[in-house]
Amino acid sequence: MLGVRAMLGRTFRPDEEEPGRDRVVVLSHGLWTRRYRADRSIVGSTIQIDGAAHTVVGVMPPDFVFQFWSGPRQLWVPGGWTKGDQSRGSNSFVCLARLKPGVTMADARGEMDVIGRALEKAYPNDNVGQTVRVVPMSEYGMESLRTPLYAMLGVVAFVLLIACVNVANLMLARAATRSRELAIRGALGAGRLRLVRQLLTESVLLACAGGACGLILAIWGTRLFVAILPNYLRVVPLHPVDDIRVDTSVLMFTSVVSILSGILFGLAPALTAFRSDLNEPLKESSRGTSSGGRSRLRYGLVAAEVALTLVVLAGAGVMIVSVARLLGVDPGLDPRNVLVMQMSLPQDDLYYGPPGHARFCDDLHERVGGVPGVVSVSAIAHLPLSGGGAGRGLAIEGRPDPGPQRQPGAGYSVACPDILQTLGIRLIAGREFTARDTVDATAVALVNEAMAKRFWPDESAVGKRFKIGQFSGNAPWLTVVGVFTNVRHWGLDNEPGPSFLRPYSQAGWPSMSVVAKAASAPAAFVTPIKRALAAIEPNQPVSSVRTMEDVVGGSVGSRRFPMLLLSGFALLALVLAAVGIAGVVGYSVVQRTQEIGVRVALGARATDVLRLVIGHSLSWTLAGIAAGVAASLGLLRFLRTLLFGVTPADPIVLAGVSVLLVAVALAATYVPARRAMRVDPVSALRRD
Repeated sequence: MLGVRAMLGRTFRPDEEEPGRDRVVVLSHGLWTRRYRADRSIVGSTIQIDGAAHTVVGVMPPDFVFQFWSGPRQLWVPGGWTKGDQSRGSNSFVCLARLKPGVTMADARGEMDVIGRALEKAYPNDNVGQTVRVVPMSEYGMESLRTPLYAMLGVVAFVLLIACVNVANLMLARAATRSRELAIRGALGAGRLRLVRQLLTESVLLACAGGACGLILAIWGTRLFVAILPNYLRVVPLHPVDDIRVDTSVLMFTSVVSILSGILFGLAPALTAFRSDLNEPLKESSRGTSSGGRSRLRYGLVAAEVALTLVVLAGAGVMIVSVARLLGVDPGLDPRNVLVMQMSLPQDDLYYGPPGHARFCDDLHERVGGVPGVVSVSAIAHLPLSGGGAGRGLAIEGRPDPGPQRQPGAGYSVACPDILQTLGIRLIAGREFTARDTVDATAVALVNEAMAKRFWPDESAVGKRFKIGQFSGNAPWLTVVGVFTNVRHWGLDNEPGPSFLRPYSQAGWPSMSVVAKAASAPAAFVTPIKRALAAIEPNQPVSSVRTMEDVVGGSVGSRRFPMLLLSGFALLALVLAAVGIAGVVGYSVVQRTQEIGVRVALGARATDVLRLVIGHSLSWTLAGIAAGVAASLGLLRFLRTLLFGVTPADPIVLAGVSVLLVAVALAATYVPARRAMRVDPVSALRRD
């Protein structure tokens, strides 16, 4: 269906969907290379997956990289392998389909809507309220990336424009110093269009040379970027971030942008040459003078540069404030000195039946809890703030049956005893799980504060009962034995909803996150804990070793990374703006040396000259700031989905970046202004 054939062996046959025939596996090229040393005889061999023997039937080619949010897939097994987990109410698969020739996406959506409504009528208990969402594969999972990518594209465009403004100002200054040269060329017969063409050719050649140097830096910088990228940002839907490279499309884009930039920043001096009087520069008395029109144009470009810089600074400012406030949110747990490891467990009846390793929690406390320096240890199926979770519909004892369409629900997970103590979650009422909560004992559950307030608002939740599913279902009634504080499971920016825990000893799960609270820095405990886990489950690998603090930090990665990039671009824009202001003011001082000399000769003091230069520069800077604030009010609203606890046009942020720009402008103007203060009137007047 994806148009890819196995490099070695084959893919699955239809009959291998059936239970009993589904113990076959196809390996990715990366796993085949890393784990099995590219052994071509691997096809037909047997490997262990979750403790069960599987026959390798194929190896995929190296360019077949298939991934979603949880990372690139390393191996594939037939769907029949998880058939025991599935019921009509379980929606854990993503369906892929290739459209027939001539069928549009709109046609597919319309047909699936009809099928969805038919299923809703045929299976009201499971399909009521269920919808079908049809999207192109290239867009799947990209919704959350679209806004930050567009924001980055906009910021890069602004920085490019700021750089173009700087170069345009330099070209204007250069054109002013070459005015006699251009006048002589005109006097010798060169037409105005030819002079314009010459200036544009020079600017385009300059831009192409800069683009070539930038391309070399991009090749090196991309490799560095991928190397330093945090692990929690390496997962991009359908495309591995390690494959980011400077390819033909990037080369073509760079070439086009370089040429357009050359035309853009060469246009102003070229038009100035086109419109100016070529006879004026040939006059003796014109040397050292500056055209008022050119001066206004240069300062106008500075104002535009300041406006663009303010927009970039304001964007970075609101992102920094947003991330700072987000990190200040109480997650509901204490991540300090907590080590996390992921491991699989044997489980015949996936997700629903009794535990495959009945003594897992007891063994965990004996083996890992016996490691010197480990304060407490537990395990949980869905680690808070890790991006994973599950939900279940509920029936509350003593409440009328609301029917399948209005059935309440809550987040669901499975855990070992001491999970609250290990993760630093406060117990409000009742008790935690204990070793006495076995599969033969009363079915129990822990609920969070949100669930207790929702279903038992005016009474204690301890002792109340509920069941998973509908009243008529066969699931056991669960007795609430404890209430714990709310944990922001889905992210620091998401309000916690109702959720509950069941003990692993009563409800197994095939994958558990082992959490260990250490007395000191947890990195030193990785090896002994891994050794203890290997003694508990010798055939199950341990992966995703990290600290809980990394998990909390990773949960804001989708906001922190754009913030870091925006901050970097904002710093670059600020430097470019400072250089541009200093360059224009410095050139203006040189052009106005005679005027300044006359003012000094007529009695102007050094402070008067300083005030003249700084005041002129500051007026254009303030004009740029005013334009930038107005632009920010309209443009920054596109960052709304990336912000937390701050508005896109936050007045404090706008005021702060405005003051920063004024300070930078004053600092950039001060050096040429000091030079103007030291102008000798005699020397200045002799220049003519």
